[in-house]
Amino acid sequence: MRLLYLWLRAALLHPIRSLVALFWLLLGKRLRAHNRFSVLIEDERYRYEKWLQKNAELSEERRAEIIEAVSQGAENKTVFRIYSEVGSVDERPFVARTVASLKAQLYPHWELVLIGADAHEQFSDARIRYHNEMPEGEAGKGYLGWLRPGDLLAEHALYECAVAAEARPALIYTDEDQINHKGVRRHSHFKPHWNYELLLACDYIGGLCLVDAARLPVGIAFSVEEQARYELLLQLGAGLAREDVSHVPHVLYHRFVRRFVGAEVVRPSLSGIDHGKALERCTSGAAGGAKVLQGSFGHIRQNRLVGADEPLVSLIIPTRDMRRLTRNCVRSILAKTRYKNYEILIVNNDSQKPATHRFLENIARNDKVRVLDYPGEFNYSAINNFAAREAKGSYIGLINNDTEVITPEWLGELMGQAAREDVGAVGAKLLYSDGRIQHAGVYTGMGGLAGHGHRFLKANDPGYFYRAHLSQYVSAVTAACLIVRKDKFFEVGGLDETVFRVAFNDVDLCLKLQAAGYHNIYHPHAVLYHYESKSRGKDLKGAKRERYLGEAAALKAKWGTDTEIDRYFNKNLAPHREDFVL
Repeated sequence: MRLLYLWLRAALLHPIRSLVALFWLLLGKRLRAHNRFSVLIEDERYRYEKWLQKNAELSEERRAEIIEAVSQGAENKTVFRIYSEVGSVDERPFVARTVASLKAQLYPHWELVLIGADAHEQFSDARIRYHNEMPEGEAGKGYLGWLRPGDLLAEHALYECAVAAEARPALIYTDEDQINHKGVRRHSHFKPHWNYELLLACDYIGGLCLVDAARLPVGIAFSVEEQARYELLLQLGAGLAREDVSHVPHVLYHRFVRRFVGAEVVRPSLSGIDHGKALERCTSGAAGGAKVLQGSFGHIRQNRLVGADEPLVSLIIPTRDMRRLTRNCVRSILAKTRYKNYEILIVNNDSQKPATHRFLENIARNDKVRVLDYPGEFNYSAINNFAAREAKGSYIGLINNDTEVITPEWLGELMGQAAREDVGAVGAKLLYSDGRIQHAGVYTGMGGLAGHGHRFLKANDPGYFYRAHLSQYVSAVTAACLIVRKDKFFEVGGLDETVFRVAFNDVDLCLKLQAAGYHNIYHPHAVLYHYESKSRGKDLKGAKRERYLGEAAALKAKWGTDTEIDRYFNKNLAPHREDFVL
């Protein structure tokens, strides 16, 4: 009944938008239908409060299970040593809150080290120590972590971390939210699994973060200072594989705030951190070097450099009688691209119109352009594989003819990432003609298949913890604009021209690269327009629809997109939406 009520309400308030949502639903495009419908009827401000009503409290049954597990395994348990800096007398009440939170832990094997002139003895617990300054030689064994005065832990926080510690990861972190002095909780942060590229952009690891003392980087002292903490994470994280890090996808840490700020300005914490200095210390390992630049929304970012000897990249653009689109795309590349060493391969797939042939003849006179003929049925994968074999470049770029360059640095930015040995495919930020985001990384599992994170977000909106505007690892990027080293492309078999002839071939390619051990990267500092599906149309009916449904079924069967959660998403976020809501 409630669902029917919501539909009726939306239909009355927004009849045209509701019909569009219904149209996509009837066509089987559930993800797009949810995107359009949900924003008409929901107030996202109270979504987390509603979620907490069902998920905030630990059930008595689960509590009993944890107590039993702890009592049965009291020997040889991991010890968590937590450090907290007491800055002034005024912080003593906040320290008391944090201590009470630790004492309430169902897992008892912890120590608290209070540091500061005002950290005098006031708590009767043998697990608490006091120092005027950070003691030397504190590494030892177990896991080390940080808390600020006033921060709280869920009662089962350390137990869940102890379970994660059984595999001896170098780093453990959890999801979090904010809490004020009245105990009100807001601004939940449901984080991705290990994502070092995102860590370079911001401290997304956040509050409850535990480091294996035995794996501290050589020459890096453990400290309670935020700058030192972040740099330690960067130094440690640079050498970690995915299996070396454990992300516990539960809200176990509550960051204390004096007052809440609007959700639109909430970001992963970098307060008190000289982000530029931290990044400069990490540039020595970047391929070809790197420099620090101002990024979007006040973030500082790394700009990875290809070097003076720019590798040749072959940009592949398939087309069939879409002269205006193709001309616009090619002219924008030729006119705006600052990276010089590229060739454009226009693949003519049975164009029939005389105007198209005249355009192809004329554009082929440009030294940077070659026209290749690929006759026969439209098979996007086969066309691009054919062109990749003809490409002279050591890198290939898959480019849709319905794209248009916006930022002149686009190709250099993408190439700086693609040149890294551990990187597979790199994709750009793509915008609709009205400035809204069309592509900001592809996440598997959305709608049971794969979706574009932050689709339809306004370009000047932050999105979910600014992730629409930060470089990061993703499972896949769209082939509308994708750069990959040619030998890596063929190492995984290129595009699958048998099973994924038109749809999902880019997702399949990226997942094959990921399975081979490469990272795929969404890089938002390269920006293009994408006039989506104008070149080949939409898969709405007849044979096109049957083909699309077959390719969708194949993606689910091969990669489990209807059952597996994307490693860079979070199980607490809605898989039927592309806007990162609970």
